[in-house]
Amino acid sequence: MRRFLVLTPVAFIVTAVPSVYLAPVIWLEGTGAALLIALAVTAVALAAVLVAVWLLRLRDVHSAWAALGLAVVLFAVVCALVYVAVAQPWPSGAGWGAALVVVGAIASIPAWLAYAVGLLVGDLRHRAARGQSAAV
Repeated sequence: MRRFLVLTPVAFIVTAVPSVYLAPVIWLEGTGAALLIALAVTAVALAAVLVAVWLLRLRDVHSAWAALGLAVVLFAVVCALVYVAVAQPWPSGAGWGAALVVVGAIASIPAWLAYAVGLLVGDLRHRAARGQSAAV
């Protein structure tokens, strides 16, 4: 769990950069709204990871990769359920509820990639350190 907490600021930065550039595309004014979206998306991703870690620890599984994979699956299932629940157009007929779910899911991709790359780099560093200690 510590590995994910350490990677969360990196995931936020990696998510915030494209959000700032994509904000005008989805008709958001200013960088404040884009940073708020990046913060929300990163918080939801971290919450999914923490739930996944908790569920896997109940089964005595301590793999960070398994936790990340389960978190992505949980996130996708929740997004699909919310999308189905709000797929009916709002009274104005705009359908903004479904659009917000889709934008949030797309905006979360950099956060998931940041967690995956961070875990990969950590694993490679750990293997390299283990290889050096075995050589000594």
